[in-house]
Amino acid sequence: MRIDEKSLEIACELLLRGEVIAFPTETVFGLGVIFDDEKAFNKLVKVKQRPNGKPFTIMCKDITQIENIAFLDDKIRKIINNFMPGELTLLLKPKNTFYPWTIGNSTKIGVRIPNNPLALKLLKMVNKPLLVPSANKAGQPPCLTIEEVENVFDGEIAGIILGKCGQNPPSTIIDLSEGTLKLIREGNISLNEIKMRWN
Repeated sequence: MRIDEKSLEIACELLLRGEVIAFPTETVFGLGVIFDDEKAFNKLVKVKQRPNGKPFTIMCKDITQIENIAFLDDKIRKIINNFMPGELTLLLKPKNTFYPWTIGNSTKIGVRIPNNPLALKLLKMVNKPLLVPSANKAGQPPCLTIEEVENVFDGEIAGIILGKCGQNPPSTIIDLSEGTLKLIREGNISLNEIKMRWN
C-alpha cells in the first residue's frame, strides 16, 4: 500500500498494530516498527532476513523519548541538543526498563532523531520510538526509491510512505555508553565538531 503524507494516520495505525512500514529518511529508505512490540520486532527480523542478535537503530521524536529508554548525563544531553535532529547515531547504555528482545547480544542501544521532515512527522504522530534499519535484505544494498522498496518487499510489508530519501552518507555513529567519546563511523557530522561540544 502506498501512503501519502496527507494519510500518515494510516501508517500510524498500521505501526501500532505491529506492522512493518517503509519510509524515506535523510539517507535511504528505512523499515520501521514500534519498539515495544516483540511480534513486530520478529516480523522485522524476518522481513530483513537479519541474523539473530543484531540490534536495530531506534528513532525517537525528541530527547524526552531518548531519556525514557537510555541513561543520559549532561554531556550526552549537550551532544543531543547540538546535533539532533541530525545525521548522528549515539550508542548509549539502555535503562533496565528497555525491552530485552531489541538489544540482542549487545549491551548498548543506538538512538537518533532524524532530520528528515517526513520521518520526524511520522514519529511525532505515532508517539512511540521506532526500530528502523535500512530497507534492504541483509547483505544487499539499501533501497533508494519507492519502486525499489516495492520490488524487494512485495507483499512482505504493510505500506510505503511516499517521498524521496536524502541519499546522504550514512550517519556518524559515536559510542557514549562508557562515559567517553568513541568514534564508530564518521559521516557528514565530523568527529572534530562533536569533540568541540563534548569537551
